[in-house]
Amino acid sequence: MSTAQELMQSPLARELVGNLQHRLVRQFGVQAADWLDTCRELTNWEDLHLIESPSPQRFAEHAAMLDELERFGRWLESAASEFGAEAATLSEQIQLSLQDLHDSRAMWHGSVAPARKKEILRDCFNEP
Repeated sequence: MSTAQELMQSPLARELVGNLQHRLVRQFGVQAADWLDTCRELTNWEDLHLIESPSPQRFAEHAAMLDELERFGRWLESAASEFGAEAATLSEQIQLSLQDLHDSRAMWHGSVAPARKKEILRDCFNEP
């Protein structure tokens, strides 16, 4: 066993480091919540700009937002895995939101047939 591992065997050291980890997870949770909120707000943006008034510029803007949100999401996912069980629920939420972003990209920028796109919009957004 290394000297660092030996030192971490004391209850005081474990408590000190454990408290730090707990605070880091709490702060990380706030950052992840901000990202999750932004991902949810993207749906409103899609309604306003891609359903109501689509344009090539708006589609390009949407693709760029997806790129950034996915990049941040992958970083959050990686960080959540470092916290282990203490961030398991948060990690699951991040993974689900990353899947939603992937699905959004497929729907708006992929090769989804127009009839299928209309069906998805109807099911997801209660569009007629």
